[in-house]
Amino acid sequence: MIRFLTLSSFLLLIAIALFNLGNWLSGPANKPVQADLIVALGGGNGERDQMAARLYKEGYADKILITGMWRNSKAGLSYYQQPRSLFFLMQGIPNEALMFDGLSINTHQETINIAALLTAQHWRSVLVVSDPPHIQRINYCLEALFKQNGLSYRLIPSDIPSWHTGRWWQEPRWLFFCVSEVIKLVYYALVYGG
Repeated sequence: MIRFLTLSSFLLLIAIALFNLGNWLSGPANKPVQADLIVALGGGNGERDQMAARLYKEGYADKILITGMWRNSKAGLSYYQQPRSLFFLMQGIPNEALMFDGLSINTHQETINIAALLTAQHWRSVLVVSDPPHIQRINYCLEALFKQNGLSYRLIPSDIPSWHTGRWWQEPRWLFFCVSEVIKLVYYALVYGG
């Protein structure tokens, strides 16, 4: 009987954890405040760029850093000719407001390069935009690094109608994304530490 209760309790805890995974992954999200820089992280389906453009137009910062540009660098196009840059330019954002990170190949490197850029420019604060279930991993990467460098950040979720924190498993895109995020968080903890 005790084994059954222990197994039942364990399975119940796993079910509760899985049910709340969407809330936990997107939990560190914030509301925007005035900052020195907006960052549109690489990846996604354009929603990150849309949110970054909106934040810029609402006056939260004067500069936008677009990361993840390395994927297109082999095409021989300048950063300003690449689709993501063209999106911002078509939104009326001037090219002098755009900055580019063509070096980072993962979230860990993006956060290191964001911190380096802020320090080099003597800036202190940043709004980092990504998809809701990616927010926890960004927070994991930024928290200690920014604290030790006296920098501040706010994590801004992109606006995606198909994302539902309480039903993340019902949409194949988010099921894969959330499972992938858990695996990547474990990997980051093992490889990069705390």
